[in-house]
Amino acid sequence: MKFSKLLLVSTVAAAAVGLHGCTEGDETSIVVEGGTSNGGGGTVGGPSTCPSFASARPQLADGTNVCQLPSTITADTTLTADTLWRIDGRVTVGNGNLEMSTTEGTLANGAAVIDATLTIEAGTQIVAAPGFSNIVITRGSKIEANGTASAPIIMSSEDDGFDGNQEWGGLILQGYGNHNTCTAGAACNVDSEGESGFAGGFTPDDDSGTLRYVIVAEGGYEFAVGNEINGISFVGVGSGTTVEYIQVHGNFDDGVEFYGGSVNAKYVVLTDNGDESLDWDEGYVGNIQYLLAVQAADEGDYCVEADTEGAASPLSIPTIANATFVCDGDPEDAGFRLKAGTGGFFHHTIIDVDATPGTPDVCIEVEGMAAQQNATANPPALDINQFICDAATFETDANAQTNNIQTAPVSTDDPALNARYAATLAAANNVTPTDYAAYNAGNSNSTAIPSFLDQTDYIGAVDPDAATAWWEGWTLDGTL
Repeated sequence: MKFSKLLLVSTVAAAAVGLHGCTEGDETSIVVEGGTSNGGGGTVGGPSTCPSFASARPQLADGTNVCQLPSTITADTTLTADTLWRIDGRVTVGNGNLEMSTTEGTLANGAAVIDATLTIEAGTQIVAAPGFSNIVITRGSKIEANGTASAPIIMSSEDDGFDGNQEWGGLILQGYGNHNTCTAGAACNVDSEGESGFAGGFTPDDDSGTLRYVIVAEGGYEFAVGNEINGISFVGVGSGTTVEYIQVHGNFDDGVEFYGGSVNAKYVVLTDNGDESLDWDEGYVGNIQYLLAVQAADEGDYCVEADTEGAASPLSIPTIANATFVCDGDPEDAGFRLKAGTGGFFHHTIIDVDATPGTPDVCIEVEGMAAQQNATANPPALDINQFICDAATFETDANAQTNNIQTAPVSTDDPALNARYAATLAAANNVTPTDYAAYNAGNSNSTAIPSFLDQTDYIGAVDPDAATAWWEGWTLDGTL
């Protein structure tokens, strides 16, 4: 079934905008406001019935309640799927973004950190007023967003369709997880994304809740010159947090960015994002498996931009496995830009950058002496194991065509991605699965979590032998 955006506008196109993998004739009509005039050229229904924590707005024409969230949520709150939820400005869950003392859970002013959980039911839609609107889950609080393949949770702007960008902010998660600017014994207060307060701590397995079958679309509002909000920002988020089956679409800035922390993620879709698809820095050490990133042609920047920043220890040194990056094909941009002392490991990864054969596309740029030393160390702290890149060119920041990556690509041929983004190139299939425990034993810098990572015999995000790709049926229609 196609899932359509519930609209707060007066006129929309007749065709519904839905989710991928639906059959024709099995769709839900777009709902438009109807009833009495709202004085602004549109029409509205009767008054909504809303819980006490929300403000009532006019119903949709079909009687759906429209409720606006408050700017601060300090108690356990549930958003139900039978209501359209609206935000206007920043919505902050908890108070853990205030300055923390040296004791996690106690603010610098002596007050206790509020433990509030925002629960979001499957199929719920949250729409945002234009501009700075965003949602912040602070330290000590949680988001429990449990969608399903047939009823994902969607956060977007309130206009027609899902084809905009920079129309609202995005989603920001803050945790007590590790961050390389924090010093043991001292208070940890890291400036968070979007001027949203403080984050970070010393609890690697901190739990900020669950994002499962969640779609964030059309964000990236520029709140200051040259400073936009990512689709989803993870700031000091710990490994106790569950992230799986998420899509960030049409964000003006990065799709997802990890600032420190050790949160892991599986089944990640990043489409048509305006800056990088994936970004990490400040000591991020999580694992990500099954990541599909497709940038808009000639609009995105690098597929991956990564650095360490902060202190040199701990390094940003995540593990990425079974990823497919379809980059924008701009010969001025490399597929990956690995810089500022980053480490990291990629396994079974496709980097597709050669949109125009014969142009000098660059696969990977390793920028800065610290990152180059991580790549050339013994054992390396920056490496790519079993990968395909359809550009044979590698660069340093001096534009010298030097490959600092010790492991050679399996192939520099076109991966021949099919409509499901599985590689049909023979070299991508029937490869030796990576035994991550053995890999760790052979490289003391590796951060792979064998219990989290599946061993696969193919390269890329999608199994070519699977009857259905894992991204089909729940992502936004037409985005892949």
